Amino acid sequence: MKKLICTLFGGLLLTSVWAQTERVYVVTDRTAYLSGDRVWCSLFCMDQNGQPSLKSAVAYLELVSAEGTGAEAKIALLQGRGCGEFTLPPQLPTGNYRLMAYTALEGGDAAQMGSRLLSIYNPFSVARVKDGVVAQESPVNSILGPETGQGIELHVPARIRAEKPFSVALNGNAADLTLSVFHVDGLEQVPVTTLDAFLKDFPVPASSAAPWEYDGEVIGGTVSGAPVESIAILSSAGSPDDTYFTRVEEDGSVRFATGNIYGDREMVCAVPEAGEHVRIRLESPYQHPDGKDIPVLGLHDSQFEALVSRKSALSTLYGADTLYTFLPRREDLLLSGVAWERYHLDDYTRFNSVQEIVVEILPSVRLRKGRFEVSVADGSKTTRRFRENVLVMMDGVVIPDMQMLLNLDAMLLDDVYVCAEPIISGYLTYDGIVNFVSKKKYVKTLNFPENVYVLDFKGVRYPLAYLGKVPGGKDLRQLLYWHPSLTMKAGETVRIPLVSPAYTGKFCVIAEGLSATGEAVRAVRYFEVE
Repeated sequence: MKKLICTLFGGLLLTSVWAQTERVYVVTDRTAYLSGDRVWCSLFCMDQNGQPSLKSAVAYLELVSAEGTGAEAKIALLQGRGCGEFTLPPQLPTGNYRLMAYTALEGGDAAQMGSRLLSIYNPFSVARVKDGVVAQESPVNSILGPETGQGIELHVPARIRAEKPFSVALNGNAADLTLSVFHVDGLEQVPVTTLDAFLKDFPVPASSAAPWEYDGEVIGGTVSGAPVESIAILSSAGSPDDTYFTRVEEDGSVRFATGNIYGDREMVCAVPEAGEHVRIRLESPYQHPDGKDIPVLGLHDSQFEALVSRKSALSTLYGADTLYTFLPRREDLLLSGVAWERYHLDDYTRFNSVQEIVVEILPSVRLRKGRFEVSVADGSKTTRRFRENVLVMMDGVVIPDMQMLLNLDAMLLDDVYVCAEPIISGYLTYDGIVNFVSKKKYVKTLNFPENVYVLDFKGVRYPLAYLGKVPGGKDLRQLLYWHPSLTMKAGETVRIPLVSPAYTGKFCVIAEGLSATGEAVRAVRYFEVE
């Protein structure tokens, strides 16, 4: 029997009050970007003892200015570490911003502590952050800081010819590092915080009654018009693994404890047995902290050439997703182990109705009075009997009204997956699952009734690294390398082969992270491409 543990008995975890705290420190690949650029980030979530926190499995990023939040992202955490990327909106006004990260346990009010200041330029618009930009009479100097080494050694040639191979070498004690290699063009204006300063200024423990997101994001919301303890189901277009159950509490609240949903997708929330007058709303997890003490951004004519170069590089690399590498992530836990029996419909005579497919192709499924049933073998395995408590899906989305599925043009379907095993989720039991898979996720075109809530959901970002792959054509890359979690063993020399770009200029290499014993380590080196 397949046993699945879900949110129905998660109340103690969701309402626990911890006399502890955690804080998130953010590292980015650079400190200066263009609107529409991609920001790569790495997170260190630390507990009240200055050790990687095991409490939260998701962190929330907000890019804020005095005018509010300009971008948002969710980053999955695994043993206190997380990484991802997000794209700056192309309409983002020129100015300085603060990238703030926090967990639900920590709260947004504490997010400024480990935040990072970023300068963002919009060469496509005259929009400016209100009172956040000033014209300067003299050139703006880059303030990345001098070369330094703390706890690790970093080696790079001082001079390199354009479009030639070279390598960056690191050695020292065992450590978990972020490593960035990027062009220094004078647009970097904001001071860079350090992990060492963050650890030295850690606050005293604080209490929080927020949901404990130990396994992943807790998606909260409200349901009106449904009986107390009705079952609410949250499912995702494209993936039956991302299906979650909870119950409606006395105050109408619902909380789905997910295992972290990766990527952007369409989610469907329904209370199948509650009737047509149910109304569902899911809440945003973002807390919109204030953007305090953000310095103004200086603009000078001397920055024009750098902005032109970055604009050209941005258009060249736009959409070049093949240059990036996926890093390990927490796997889906819910239905990933279910034993599915697949029926590929093109292997059979094609039928025009879903009912004909069930009758002619699916021996373990039948329809009675508009309800799906699956056959389950008894103990002797000589006879089979049908059971009607079946979870019915289309493209991974739970279908609350079977008539919607029966009215569908069956020619749009590609496969049917059937699970005839009992599925247990808390005290909720299903006798099986039937998932109809369409050719192009046609479930998104279904006209769901008003008692079903459909939303465009922004999940956690996929953990990615950019390992120096050279794009085709002229190499105008501003970022040559980014790894958010590079593991270095004690006494080991890590050597990273790279290729310099097609243009000349000054470049910076920054390695930063935690040693195996918990100390902050950091090294900075510069080199010239000639």
